[in-house]
Amino acid sequence: MSSPVGTATVREWAFVLYPEGEPTSEQSDRFDQADALAGGEIGWERDQQGTRFPCAVGASSWETAVAWAVERLGELGVPVARVEAAGE
Repeated sequence: MSSPVGTATVREWAFVLYPEGEPTSEQSDRFDQADALAGGEIGWERDQQGTRFPCAVGASSWETAVAWAVERLGELGVPVARVEAAGE
């Protein structure tokens, strides 16, 4: 599945998802191999501050974009703790 696109005007929404905890190696492997994420809408970054998932999702609303990305991570067993708009 790619980004949620309907009949409404679509724009690209940029935000960052933060997981509830550090993903396990099994979750990391699932993320790396997930066909649903192959489109590049959800990224994966890890540094000394932890893991985050930068997102750029095309949708009619910010809420729809975030819900789509949270659902994709949920399917991989990665629960999301918080969302920040890009640049916050």
